[in-house]
Amino acid sequence: MKKLSIIFCTLLASWLLLFDQQIILQTSSASIDDYTLTSEQMAVVKNRNVISSENIANTDDDHMSNSVIGHEYSDDLEDMEDIYESESSSDDIIELNVGGQKMVTYRSTLTAVPNSSLALLFTKDLKDKTKLKRKHKKIKFFDYNPIQFAYLLDQLRSMKRVPKISAYELNIVAPPADVRFNFSTMLFELGLNPDRFLSPLIGVHLNLSTDSLVGWKECFHGAYNIRFDDQILTNTCKGNRLLVACRSTTDEKTLVVAGVGKREDLLHPCSSNTYCAAEMKNSIGFYYAKNQAWGFEGRAKDFVANYYGKGRGRFSGIPFGSFALNPCDSSDQNSEYRLCWSLAANIGRGGGDRCGSSTNLHNTDGWERLIYQIA
Repeated sequence: MKKLSIIFCTLLASWLLLFDQQIILQTSSASIDDYTLTSEQMAVVKNRNVISSENIANTDDDHMSNSVIGHEYSDDLEDMEDIYESESSSDDIIELNVGGQKMVTYRSTLTAVPNSSLALLFTKDLKDKTKLKRKHKKIKFFDYNPIQFAYLLDQLRSMKRVPKISAYELNIVAPPADVRFNFSTMLFELGLNPDRFLSPLIGVHLNLSTDSLVGWKECFHGAYNIRFDDQILTNTCKGNRLLVACRSTTDEKTLVVAGVGKREDLLHPCSSNTYCAAEMKNSIGFYYAKNQAWGFEGRAKDFVANYYGKGRGRFSGIPFGSFALNPCDSSDQNSEYRLCWSLAANIGRGGGDRCGSSTNLHNTDGWERLIYQIA
């Protein structure tokens, strides 16, 4: 009987041990099942490793100056972006296909020139996340020379680090002559040409339609029979670049003559109030005779100097390259390219206010002065 009791106790202990192990195995199995990664999750983890070790090293940063061209990137680049990009991030990695070659850069590089056609393609609409996913999920293809595009990207990288530059002051340099063909066309199509933001940009213009003005806002207009106060140039029209023009009141849509000048060139002083020599830049030269007159002399592209026109001559006493002021410019050389306004401070006002070839306008209300500054 004692022997049977020993056998029974041994069997009971064995059974209890097996039962306990089974419970442990089931619990462990459940724990493992709770943390088993799906195949999709494993792929994301794998891609995380790919971008960490390889792709980030080949993307745009402050120490890189060349685009990544011809490198094989993971097809799941967009999934990788989702891992690293926060909901509010304005910058992320963009993959492009340019002429069949892959390039990778930051969104901030492609949007370095706000409101350009290129920037609008990649500007985020953070308010509409559904639209954002739909707009930016696919790789963008550009049918351009990849060498030219890489050259452009390098310059955009520099521009985004100088955010105060105005779009109309863009100076994107063309690549070397052997790969320059169609570069300007590419800039135009991507909206990176300066006159997209400001037109006209420089120079003197005849019969300019006000409908063609881009980026300009009127800051002054007044009739020719009302004296012009040059304080307007410092108190009202304060822009660093101005467009100065005149028109007939019979056609308010057409500026008879218009000239664009930078602030530092607008008040180029005359050496004498009797005659003046304008300093020409981009075929236009502004001049300022204190308390007497303000205006500009423009020149046509095919201009040929003739210093023996009206008011000039070998014995006229007027230096070559200059014109008489009485009180305004009365020269007939390239007359349609000239503008002159006598100033309010001039006591003996009159005798020369002009708009192109039309002169002695100081007593008429049929002509208007206009000044525009950058909007």
